[in-house]
Amino acid sequence: MTRIRFPDFLLVGALFLLGLAGAGGARAATQTHTVTNYLTHCGGCHGIEGISGRTFVPTLRDQVGWFVCSPEGRDYLVRVPGISMSLIRDDQELADVLNFVVFRLGGSSTPTGTRPFTAAEVHKLRAQPLQTDDLMALRAEVLSRARAACPH
Repeated sequence: MTRIRFPDFLLVGALFLLGLAGAGGARAATQTHTVTNYLTHCGGCHGIEGISGRTFVPTLRDQVGWFVCSPEGRDYLVRVPGISMSLIRDDQELADVLNFVVFRLGGSSTPTGTRPFTAAEVHKLRAQPLQTDDLMALRAEVLSRARAACPH
């Protein structure tokens, strides 16, 4: 019988995302449904730790939080095609993933006092996906305006 092993890099990434790997070594972890959703639907491109390769896919780690500094940036996060058209069809589950991304992966880029995404907000915004011929240019513009509005 052949055993299928969870690849070591995914295990390390999952432990890192859960905050369980550290100086004291890894402890047993229970992977949450939200982390599983992130790893399954987002981690392949954005990286299991929110750090993407050198591609057009943006790094999330310590950067994604800047978007929530403006209403336009916050809306962008939900309306971007990878989110608005996500295979995560349940609005609360998608809100949970967005909150994980913004609050855990966003790290120091997420301003104190940021309000969590709600299922109602996700439901409303994902019904209006972004339509652009140049998503990278739009992202840069939205991010520039959001960062300018950031309190830090």
